[in-house]
Amino acid sequence: MATYSLSHLSDPALERDLATLDNQHRCTTAALLAHLAEFDARRLYLPAAFPSLFLYCVHQLRWCERAAFKRIRAARTARRFPAVFPALAAGRLHLSAVVLLTPHLTPENADEILTAATHKTKSEIEQLIAERFPRLDMPALVQAMSEPPIPGASSTDEPAPGPCNCPRGQLASAPRRL
Repeated sequence: MATYSLSHLSDPALERDLATLDNQHRCTTAALLAHLAEFDARRLYLPAAFPSLFLYCVHQLRWCERAAFKRIRAARTARRFPAVFPALAAGRLHLSAVVLLTPHLTPENADEILTAATHKTKSEIEQLIAERFPRLDMPALVQAMSEPPIPGASSTDEPAPGPCNCPRGQLASAPRRL
């Protein structure tokens, strides 16, 4: 039976074990993503009676929705760009980095972008993306469009029903109260 009380460990032992477990965790994560990517490619969630890999991960593997999303996205990205697996295993990239970089990776730029993202925090990767892939600015001015003419109406006809032109707070047919 595993014990989770570690108060008996010396400081150096605790630090050593933490580093060892972190390394194992990274390697296990990379292996998990490789398995997930292959499971996805073979669509093995279908014979398990799940219509999607996401639902399989949430209901069969009992992952939360966010964990399922991140792992599936990272697994699919790593399948397309295999350099992601060793980068995750070695701790050069983290899952959030892969998720952030995914929409920007192409076969032409993957090696360069993955290298540039090495050992970066999430906010540093967001900055890297903003610098390398600037988004187009949204127009500062929004113009109101005129209403299209009503078919069959002429300029001499009464105006078509539309916004009320009554003084603020009054309706044309409502009696005025004092």
